[in-house]
Amino acid sequence: MREKADSDLVRRQNRRLVLDALRQHGPLARIELGRHTGLSPGSITSIAAQLIADGILQEVAEPHVPVVPMRRGRPLTQLDINPKSAHVVAVKISIDGIELALADTRGTILHRHTSRIATYEAEPSLFAQSVASEIRTLLSKARMPLRRIARIGVAVQGVADQQAGTIVWSPAFRHRNIQVSAALQRELGIPCSIANDANMIAQALISTDPDRYGETAAVVFIGYGVGMGLILNGQVYHGPTGAAAEFGHMNHLPGGPLCRCGRRGCVEAYAADYSILRWASGHADRQPPSFTAIPAGEMQALEAAARRGEKPAMDAFAKAGEALGYGLARMMALLSPSRIALAGPGTGAIELIEPHLRQAIGDGIVEELRRNVEIEVVPIHTDMIIQGTIDGALRHLDREVFAHGPMAKRQPVLEAIA
Repeated sequence: MREKADSDLVRRQNRRLVLDALRQHGPLARIELGRHTGLSPGSITSIAAQLIADGILQEVAEPHVPVVPMRRGRPLTQLDINPKSAHVVAVKISIDGIELALADTRGTILHRHTSRIATYEAEPSLFAQSVASEIRTLLSKARMPLRRIARIGVAVQGVADQQAGTIVWSPAFRHRNIQVSAALQRELGIPCSIANDANMIAQALISTDPDRYGETAAVVFIGYGVGMGLILNGQVYHGPTGAAAEFGHMNHLPGGPLCRCGRRGCVEAYAADYSILRWASGHADRQPPSFTAIPAGEMQALEAAARRGEKPAMDAFAKAGEALGYGLARMMALLSPSRIALAGPGTGAIELIEPHLRQAIGDGIVEELRRNVEIEVVPIHTDMIIQGTIDGALRHLDREVFAHGPMAKRQPVLEAIA
């Protein structure tokens, strides 16, 4: 019995290796899969045959190969993930808004849907029903049956408890400990998971460029809030409950301006959009934080004022850079990352922020501890949160469903991992 269990474990691990390689590199010939996974040709042949029979993989013609009429042997083919083997839905929740995307098993987005929801006053017991309704709308527009959806991934600003499936705290909500995962599964009958939105940006970076983000790195989101996704040894570090790396709510200056979290002096109270606006107004110490979304036009106008040399606006962006820089200096001293990526709409003003950020890093940590850290900007038009949420949902399917067998035979597994 133990031998069978060990054999099943090896089989699942090998199937995951093959799926991971295809997700990372795209379609591959069998010999290339062997090089990427370290598996023998015989193992690759056996695993590929199983995954094709299960409907998880498919054979595709190798591109740009000229046809040779008298060529002997099998035509050149590559293995690829079958996009129709399952579908996932990604949900991004932010202040007063929700964005949804339907994706196939390759991660290609097939349909999108956005909606305005008054999140701050949302009734906790009814919020999941509202999200379920938006998911049904998305699927109706896409003409996709609910039964074809294998998993739902939710990303939210704030603290998300992955184990409990709840929004512990978010500036998008007045209430705390809002049940999401279990409630959505009751509504739709589909397994669901929840994570912090900055962690999903980190997941997207690993997926799109594993060589660049395959060691220790961090991504800092700047915009409607300030968040961090932390990458350790090529994996997103969520912590025991999913609340790790709450960079934005790390204290910058005790007794500073009030943050949306209810504490004073957080990094976010200096560097989020609502905070920069408060500093520019001259009332940061007295003005409470806004709990509604800041219109993009307001920030663009403030950026324009700073570029014209208006001192209050320039000083506000300088304070944002300083808070971010000192926070990053502390993180560098603790973790020695090789790379830090700045992302989010706040990077639209990066030239106003970055000089002060780098100055604060220089003041906050010795040169020997920062000299090898690269700081870069992720293009603001890149929707990394949605892409990371899709990738996280698909990798969960690879690990908990596809590694075992075809979707049609894995209903007990789906129920167990909900």
